[in-house]
Amino acid sequence: MTDGDWTSIEGIDGTVVSYRERMTPPWPVWLVATALCASLSIAYGYRLGLLVGVITFIAIYATSVVLLWTTSPIVVVDDRGVRAGRARLPLVHVGRIAPLDAQHTRDALGVRADVRSFRCTRGWISTSVIIEVDDPADPHPTWVVSTRDGHAFASALAAARDQFRGPQGL
Repeated sequence: MTDGDWTSIEGIDGTVVSYRERMTPPWPVWLVATALCASLSIAYGYRLGLLVGVITFIAIYATSVVLLWTTSPIVVVDDRGVRAGRARLPLVHVGRIAPLDAQHTRDALGVRADVRSFRCTRGWISTSVIIEVDDPADPHPTWVVSTRDGHAFASALAAARDQFRGPQGL
């Protein structure tokens, strides 16, 4: 597949998914959300009655669950590229890939980090993968993507990239 062929399908998800992860918050965040919703519903229920308190809890808790779930980015590796949240990187532009432990993730996101890097990270996930972008037109030289299983994500992406490039290597 040449670059000319690739541009016609760029931005479209592939059909064969080799890795998928939703970066949902950990259980303490859900517990705090529940406690805040309960606190608010108790206050309303005390003043306006039990029924109002229960309805308030259900409405606010449902809203917080939807917000926590829908704002959790999804990381996907498929046969056409990698997607982190709403951003997509075609396999043709994936360079070197390295899983990062917690310390290296802090370094990649810290004060000495490249400010041009694309980041799809969550503070509650301590590990990540760094992906080199092989596209001179792209303003982001690397991607730093949070993941709970860096080795699985990196190996799935490397396998998809190598399979896409084929034996001749593009």
